[in-house]
Amino acid sequence: GEWGGGGARAMETWQSKWEPPRPVHRNPCLVVGCADAEALKKAFGEYGSVKEVFAPEGQTFAFVHFEDKYDAEVAMKSLDGQQIAGQSVKVTDGKCANAEVAKWRAGLVAKAQAA
Repeated sequence: GEWGGGGARAMETWQSKWEPPRPVHRNPCLVVGCADAEALKKAFGEYGSVKEVFAPEGQTFAFVHFEDKYDAEVAMKSLDGQQIAGQSVKVTDGKCANAEVAKWRAGLVAKAQAA
């Protein structure tokens, strides 16, 4: 046969088809230092299609959601420490704990309880 003298044929195993998983995603990105939704959409839009930018009123941070979560990874690495709308920004993983966000959320809860 085509394999020569009936030697061991390569087995079709899951190992032969295995692909390493894609890197952990960072969707949404948390941007601290700029809450200009339009500017953020434009800056992050360079790295992929932005689904939405959520900038809570009166805050200095915003969340940027990408259509493809892996675009968020690239954007985060590229934009961290850059300037957006003339403001220096820090871009981190929006799923991780952040003091500013925690403070804002605590404020929301307090407001809701006072209402």
